[in-house]
Amino acid sequence: MVSFGKDRLEPLFKVGLKPLDLAQWFEPDGDLAAYRAEKDRLTASEGELVFRAEPGTEAAQAEVRALLTENLARYHPDISLPEDSGGPDLLEAARCVQEDLVLMRLDPDANPARWRMVAASLHFPSSWKLGEKISRPLDEIHDNVPGFGPKTRNAGLMARIFDGLKVEQPVQRMNWTLYPTPTLHHPYSARDRGANPDRHTLDAESFIRVERQTLRKLPQSGDILFTIRIYIDPIAALSRYPEALAALKTNLRALTPAERDYKGLRKAFDDVIAVIEGFEGPGEGGTSGDQAGP
Repeated sequence: MVSFGKDRLEPLFKVGLKPLDLAQWFEPDGDLAAYRAEKDRLTASEGELVFRAEPGTEAAQAEVRALLTENLARYHPDISLPEDSGGPDLLEAARCVQEDLVLMRLDPDANPARWRMVAASLHFPSSWKLGEKISRPLDEIHDNVPGFGPKTRNAGLMARIFDGLKVEQPVQRMNWTLYPTPTLHHPYSARDRGANPDRHTLDAESFIRVERQTLRKLPQSGDILFTIRIYIDPIAALSRYPEALAALKTNLRALTPAERDYKGLRKAFDDVIAVIEGFEGPGEGGTSGDQAGP
């Protein structure tokens, strides 16, 4: 992970957008080769489960590829690009970086006009399946996220953000969750989640999975590129970062019951808090009146 700073463990279920410097659009690190290899493996074995694109997106895909390769050449000139595999441009672009790439397009025929997912190279989903989201509008993509479904305040806020996004000012945000394993490819569907809302068995050996998400409006097509970069580290590593550990506990305790269910923490919540307080050390876990829950 780039940093365990508090800015990477922001409160959950908030939009929390910040300006993005294009010099930091992508964050390649020492795991780049491993991420690339895993993407190629999943493309070969999973096919449409990791890449989908509607007809008519070809020009926008090419635009993404050109912008991405130009950005890497400018800000990461030491990184070599993989040999072209002959795939669609969005897939080829995604093979160059650790980020997943999702293309959103405004549908002017909808009433009201809405942004839809029209193409995606999604190899490292965090508990969702591409086939359940492709071609759906933004609010329906988030229909199972507490407080973000259709007709919610946050759904309206997201729509306004997409509508108002400027070509010259991309943005970024953070999201995170806890998982029992460091596996990158987690395609649990909404249906899977509903059947097992407490799907995680979490303990001191578990992992924190951080998503760094960016939005950039494309200058030619007017589409919006959504990137998702996954970082996975042992929860135990947080013991070296007291501020991040405190932020993790504070943000977990702020979750509502519905939000805990969504994150798979219905039964594991108290165990997770105990693990965090164990890392904090004696006398740092709060007073006897400090309750684990909102």
